[in-house]
Order: sequence, then C-alpha cells, then structure tokens
Amino acid sequence: MKIKRFLVFILVIILLALLSIYYPKLTGKVVSGLDRDYEKESCFVNRVIDGDTLVCDNQTIRLLGVNTPEKNKPYYLEAKEFLSKTENQTIYILRDSEDIDKYERKLRYVFYEDELVNVLILQRGLATSFMLENLKYEEKLKVAENYAQRSELGLWIKSKEVCAGCLELLELNYTGEFFIIKNNCDFKCDLTDWSVKDDANHFFKLESLDAKQEKRYDSKTKIWNDDGDRFFMRDNYGKLIVFYEY
Repeated sequence: MKIKRFLVFILVIILLALLSIYYPKLTGKVVSGLDRDYEKESCFVNRVIDGDTLVCDNQTIRLLGVNTPEKNKPYYLEAKEFLSKTENQTIYILRDSEDIDKYERKLRYVFYEDELVNVLILQRGLATSFMLENLKYEEKLKVAENYAQRSELGLWIKSKEVCAGCLELLELNYTGEFFIIKNNCDFKCDLTDWSVKDDANHFFKLESLDAKQEKRYDSKTKIWNDDGDRFFMRDNYGKLIVFYEY
C-alpha cells in the first residue's frame, strides 16, 4: 500500500513538471522575462553610441523596443542628442526575456530620473517601435509611438514635397519579396535621395517616376517578414510619404 502511494506521488510530481513545461505552449501564453525575478541594476553611462545604444559600466546596452535612425540619416543626430543626456550619469537598466542580441549587446529598458527612456524617445518621434511582441512594456511603447504618429512628431512628420501626394503603394508582396509604387500625378516625380525601408534597417533607393508610371522593386535578399512588417517611404529630408504595416 505504501509503495502504491509512493508511486502515485512520483507520478503526480512528473505530471506537474510536464505541465509547467508544456502549459504555456498549449494555452498560447508566453511568460515574459519581467514575470521572472529580474530587478533594476544601476550603472554609469560611459558614452552614448547612437540614439538607441550606449555603453554603461563598459558594457554595450541596446534599448529594447525601439529603433532610431542610422548614422547619416535624418533624425540620427536628434535621437543621439536625446539619449546623450544620460552620458556621465547613473541610470537603471532592466532586462526582459531576451538578455543579449546577436551582436553581444545587452537588451535593456533604460530608466533615467525615474522615467523610461525607451518610451520617451518614441513619444518624441525620434524612433519607431521595434520587436514589441511579448515585452513587459509593450503597451506603453505602443501608446508612446501612437502619440507621436498622431501628433506628427519627428519621424512621423508628413512630407510637403510636391510629389508627396502623388505616390501610392500598390502592392507589398512579402512572399515574393517585392513592392510596387505608382506616380498618380500628371507630371514626373524626381525621387532622388528618397527611400523605402522596412521595420528594421533595410533600405531601397527610389528612382524617378514619369506621370502615371508604376515601378516594381525586388529585394536582393529576404527582407519582408512573413509574420508582420512595416513599410516607410520618406523624402530626401526624412519626412514621411507612405506608411503601411501588416
């Protein structure tokens, strides 16, 4: 009888262990990193690399959930200058489920003067949101970006160029890896230095379009994510022409 009860006890332990492993997969619930016991850590900012990357206690920190413009792109300097207020200051960093990216940078939320810098930089339109799924502060980051978009701040300022109202995205085919744009106006549009980018940092240089002309652009490598991505078309000043997401 004692042996039977012992075996039942062992069986229950095994079932509970299996349930802890497979329950999230069966229910579709994902436990985010912040539901574990991660705590804020203080560190001293040695220098700021760009708008979303800094060196803190000699470790490279990449801000979670945001993507700021690359060097020599519009709003790069503004984003870097905004983050530079943390330089030579003590900040607090907090991790989520993913610790380090493929470049060996620590992925963190950054808190300075009791404010979440990741949110503030989105709120000012100096960054766009990036890889938000299952992040602890996903909703706050979305709200911040939506505010900047509605208010047309920074990267969300709409272009006033003559051809801004002429251009249309006819198709973005993420399986075929191409997009088609059209000039709907009765005059030629010079798109020199205009660009298209995805949610990450893959850029396409645009060419001039004659009146009513359509043009297809094919990706040289796999660019557009099958499970969702974004399309930004900007003029030579970085002002927004077309925004589309799926």
